[in-house]
Amino acid sequence: MQRRRYVWLAATILATTQAACVHPQASTNRPEKLTEELTRQLIVQWHREAPDPTSVLRQPAQPVSPDDDLPGLLQKLREALSKTGGVGIAAPQIGVSRRVFLIKHGTRPHGQSLVVRAYIDPELLSHSDETEADYEACLSVASVGGQLPRAKRLRLRFTPESGGPRQEIELVDWDARIAQHELDHLDGKLYIDRVVGPLTSIDEMHRRRDEGHRARGWIK
Repeated sequence: MQRRRYVWLAATILATTQAACVHPQASTNRPEKLTEELTRQLIVQWHREAPDPTSVLRQPAQPVSPDDDLPGLLQKLREALSKTGGVGIAAPQIGVSRRVFLIKHGTRPHGQSLVVRAYIDPELLSHSDETEADYEACLSVASVGGQLPRAKRLRLRFTPESGGPRQEIELVDWDARIAQHELDHLDGKLYIDRVVGPLTSIDEMHRRRDEGHRARGWIK
């Protein structure tokens, strides 16, 4: 009973204190220990010191089946995304090997409307040759972040949450980076596989990332 109350309190506090930002946002008033505890409860973790090649995080995810409880899966993903303060989440991160992910659009540049969109069985159609280096972290890889290049623009085909015909969408800059991060999850890859240079502490990653985003005019 006490543990359930603790988890409920954690979710309540996080919902009111975390801003939407890359996989989690640094904040001077964020309860760090509470965040880490809740994240570890909700999100499958990759332990760099004792890697497990059989982990769901390292297996290519399977296409969605007609027998799957897709609404239930999407609900769980939305809840985990909200409680952890992320901008993207893939089904393997909650232990489900299905090709589904969510993106919270509008987090960069600031000032846009925030929209969470589900991408079911996404297919990468094309991407730009032009790349850009930026910093990333991941809810499944605790306490660290790093810099890596991603394509600046891509085009996806996916089944929408509402069903019906498959749709196509073009994503650029920050949303394109999030999509590539989540596509990697569906292919059994992690951002740390692509990092150029050493990993840094999560606080240092946030500092460097936000410095670059201010220079681009994405945040104040």
